Amino acid sequence: MLRHDLVYLQPEAAWQSPCAAAGSPMAQAVQRWLAAGRPLVAARQPADEQMLLLGLTLPTGQGRHRLSIRAEPAAVARCRPPLALAQCLHRLPATYAPELRMLAERAQAGAITFGVYGSLAWEVISGESYRHQASDIDLICEIASKRQLMIALGELALAADRLPCRLDGEIRFPDGNAVAWREVLAHLQTPEMPVLAKGQRDVALLPLVRLIETLSPEHRDD
Repeated sequence: MLRHDLVYLQPEAAWQSPCAAAGSPMAQAVQRWLAAGRPLVAARQPADEQMLLLGLTLPTGQGRHRLSIRAEPAAVARCRPPLALAQCLHRLPATYAPELRMLAERAQAGAITFGVYGSLAWEVISGESYRHQASDIDLICEIASKRQLMIALGELALAADRLPCRLDGEIRFPDGNAVAWREVLAHLQTPEMPVLAKGQRDVALLPLVRLIETLSPEHRDD
């Protein structure tokens, strides 16, 4: 289970949240969400935490409250990666589609995976409203090689220049650490500089070169 993965709980699974006291309207909203068969999102898992840490953002009509939810590992029915970019284009204005479709196609050609998280993903999952005029698009990009890193950064920068909204997100390296793609791009010429790396269990400032060293220089993507 990685950050941003979609986590489906067993029917009638027990859960708890400091943001939703039992019987409260917030707890009822979470229960309706789960009863509809909708997933939660995997958060960072602290090493000393016995339960799974999951997240849920409620739709705009319910205040877009962000809830932290805990559940036992046995409560998980299944887990899947974030939605693919191509699955989410129908929730965006038509003017966004050409650039994002091109980004998805070029990524696929390089065996690169772009997953969607944040407000756009919640909209596709629920069919309800989350986004507004100033909403950005958040992508998580999984890479294995230096070639994939350079392709991903180039395509992200190109799409970001052409889209009418902000394109954010992270590059996830093979060791599980994820860094904002804009930060990776800004430090390519000074890789000894630290970047904010979000791991599976902690957040740390790490030299970019240390993350690049986890990539395979000869990984074949074709």
